[in-house]
Formats: sequence, structure tokens, C-alpha cells
Amino acid sequence: MATDKNTRNTKKRTYITWLTIAFMMVAAVASIRSLPAMAVYGLGSIMLFLIPAVVFFIPVALVASELGTGWNGGIYGWVKQAYGERLGFFVIWFLWIEVVVWYPSVLGFAASTLAYMFNPDLANNGIFTCIIIIVFYWASTLLAMRGFDTISKFTKWFMLLGTALPAACLVILGIIWLLMGNPSAADMSWSALIPSVFREHGQTLAGAHHLHQDYWKAFTGSIAGLVLIVSNFLAYAGIEMNAIHARELKNPQREMPRAILLAVIMIVLIFIPPTLSISLVVPADSTSLTAGVIQAYAAFFNAFDIAWVTPVLGILLIIGALGGVLGWTAGPSKGLLFVGKSGMFPPILQKVNKNGVQQNILILQAILVTILSTAYVFIDNVSDAFWMLSAMAALMYLIIYIFMFMSAIKLRKTQPDVKRGFILKGLHFWCGLGLAATVLAIVFGLIPPSQFSNMPVLEYIGILVAGLVLTGAPPFIFYAVRKPDWAVTPKEETEAYSAPYQNLKDDTPAD
Repeated sequence: MATDKNTRNTKKRTYITWLTIAFMMVAAVASIRSLPAMAVYGLGSIMLFLIPAVVFFIPVALVASELGTGWNGGIYGWVKQAYGERLGFFVIWFLWIEVVVWYPSVLGFAASTLAYMFNPDLANNGIFTCIIIIVFYWASTLLAMRGFDTISKFTKWFMLLGTALPAACLVILGIIWLLMGNPSAADMSWSALIPSVFREHGQTLAGAHHLHQDYWKAFTGSIAGLVLIVSNFLAYAGIEMNAIHARELKNPQREMPRAILLAVIMIVLIFIPPTLSISLVVPADSTSLTAGVIQAYAAFFNAFDIAWVTPVLGILLIIGALGGVLGWTAGPSKGLLFVGKSGMFPPILQKVNKNGVQQNILILQAILVTILSTAYVFIDNVSDAFWMLSAMAALMYLIIYIFMFMSAIKLRKTQPDVKRGFILKGLHFWCGLGLAATVLAIVFGLIPPSQFSNMPVLEYIGILVAGLVLTGAPPFIFYAVRKPDWAVTPKEETEAYSAPYQNLKDDTPAD
């Protein structure tokens, strides 16, 4: 046995390349479902994609790289080490419930795309959208019940066919459109590179001064035109989940910044050209947040007299949306189950099926998705419902990032001796930049967008705040009523899930 142990300990460690990390980051973040929200800005969308990339995406990736090479457990482990078990549990719960809120928005995109293929009017029908979301999600849940191996066979091809291919098609169609000398629905002058909302903001405030109007009213009115940028923060979210793989690099200190830089460039290139293609053929005032991509395909293919191709791309878009849902259906809930088994959840929520899948948690999230989907029925406009669900999910994720940045600052102070595979120079600067951008995005997220929503500001804020309170309260309730006999995971295993890597017996690369 001693010989076997020595053999294991001297086994040559294998590493992954920084290019692999970069592509993993792109796969986790890149998606085309959020592009219509930026297409309304035309060329100005370039700036609105670059700003969050610099002030949010890069700080998140860098800070998560230090945390991910020092402590096990992802955001849950980092927050638990910094602020204790209760807030750690809150963060992993909030991460799970954020994804639950996100499902109706991504499937709303799929439902509107499906409607546009045979009856465009149904794309704005809330009842149709709600029914399709429920059918799609329960089908995904039943598939997830069969285990990770089944899901993995589908998600890779779903993402390739439903994201990469449609995005490439949009870019090619846009280039052909311009080369043929066709007019653009968006302003393509150099001045359009500055989003119109920035220019109008200055004019609005100047007018308010001249007419002695209320500056605050003028300010909030002009800012409301920029609120859709919040969707970009959610579009860039998720990068921290791959940061833990930085410890699998041979030289994280040198290679991780390269991976992050390449990932930023690739993600921006995936976001911007397809967005501009949409703005070429779909006027800003008629762009649907849920059906904007299929609107663009229809406009291109109708102009080229090959309208029959539109349904083909529509099917691919639906496949991509389902691939995203499948990829996330079991993941966050699996982490929640592990923490729940440490004594946070009653036995009913710890139950797994014969495939080892957390079936009761999956059923619970399917029920919650069903309830949330009724927002499309009760909110008059489908785009409004889509935006409110997207904004809610974005606010949840942004709150999680606040805890991440604060944990990084505290752990640098309280646990300076923990060995980190990647040490971020200027940590406080990057955390400060990320925190400032995150807080500003939260403020923007509480303002209804002028392009789509006619809802009163106070009503809009009230609904979002109430949603945050209702979804954030359960983990504190579970923590308060927890019982010792709920714990089924050994304490040492639970502690290892958030411990510094240097304290773990096995220092091989993380799975």
C-alpha cells in the first residue's frame, strides 16, 4: 500500500494550456440571445460592449483567478472563508435562484423565435410564450433527471449548432448586405460610434437648465435610455466558474492574464459583429428583445428571396437556447445539494434518484420556473416581461459579485499566508473598479428602460426589490431552523469544500 501511495504522489502532474482556459471562458459566457437589447444602439453598441468588458469582465476574471487558485468551492468557498457559513450559504443559494429566474428569459427567446417561424404575431403573445417555456423547461428537467452523461451528449452539439453557427451566419449576412449596397436601418456615420443616449443626455440637461426644469427628472429621463446596458453585465457573467481551472496551468501568473485577454477579445468579437448585423435590417423602434435575432434573419432572407431559410435558422436558435438551459439545469443545483447536505436543507430537499441526480431540487426549480413564466401573461408586453426577468437575474448576479470582490479584499488581509497559484497585482484597484461598476449597474438595473417599458419607475423598482427580498430570504430561514440530524455529509468533507488548496491532502489539479 505504501508503494501505491508513493506512486500516486510522484505521478507526473498534467497541465492544460492557457488557450484551453480562454476557450472555456468563451464557451461559458458567449451567447447571442442578449444581442437585440444592444442592437437598438446601432454602432453605439460597440462602446456599450467594451465598457462592461473593461470595468467588469476583466476585474471579475482577474480577481476570481486569485481566489480560484487559493481556495476550493468557488464563490461559496470564497465567501464562506471570508464571512462565514451563513453568507456562504446565501451566496450559493442566490447563485442557484438567479439561474432559476434566468430560465424564463432564455426560453422566452426560444418561444418568440418559434412563434416567428410560423406566426410572428404570436411572438408578442404572453400566453403562447408562457406555455412554450413551461413545456421546454419540464422537458429539459426530465432529461436532466437521467444524469450528467446524458446532458453532456446534447449540450456540446446544441451550443455549437445553436450559438456559433447562427452568430457566424449573422455576420456573413451583414457583410453581404453592405457589399450589395443596401441601406442600413441604423446610422452608420462616425458620430454614431458614440451612443445617441450619451449625446441626448447632454442636450437634455442643457435644456433643463435653460427651461429651469428639474435636473433630477431630466437626468433620470436621459439615463433610462441607457438602462439596457445592464444586460451586458449579465451577458459577461459566469466567467468566475472557470477561474478555478487557473491552478491547472503550468504558470498561472504569466498564462492566466493571457487567457483572460484572449477571452475578452473573442467574446467581444462574438458580441459586436452579430449585433451590428441585426441593427442593419431591424429598426431600433421595432426591435423585439425576445425575437430580435429571428427578425434580422427574416429581413435578410426575405430581401435575398430565400425566405425558406429563416425557419432553419430559427430551429438552430431554439437548439442553442435549449443547450444553454440543459447546461445549467443540473449544475448550480448540484452545488446547492452538496451544501444542503451539510445540514442546511431538510431531508426532502436532499433526495436523489437512482442516477444520483438531485431530483427534488430539480422539481422545485421547475415549479418555480413555471410560476415565473406567468410573468409573460400578467405583464402586457412580452419584451417588458423578458426585460424584467433579465433585470432580476442580472441584479442577483451583481449582488453575488459584490460579495466576491469584498471577499477577495478581506482574504488578502486575513489569510495572507494562503498559497495562491495566481497573485493579482493591484488587487485593491481591480476590486474597487469592479465594485464601482457593479454598484452602478445595480442602480441602472432599478430604472425601467425607456425603449421598451412604460411602467412607472416606483412600481418597477418595487417589483424588483420585492423579488430580491423574496428570493433572498429562504437561505436565512433554512439556516435559522437547521437541525443537526439534517447533516449527512461528514464535517471534514464539508470543510474541505471551502478550504485552501494547500490544506488539502490531494494537490492535484481540480476537476
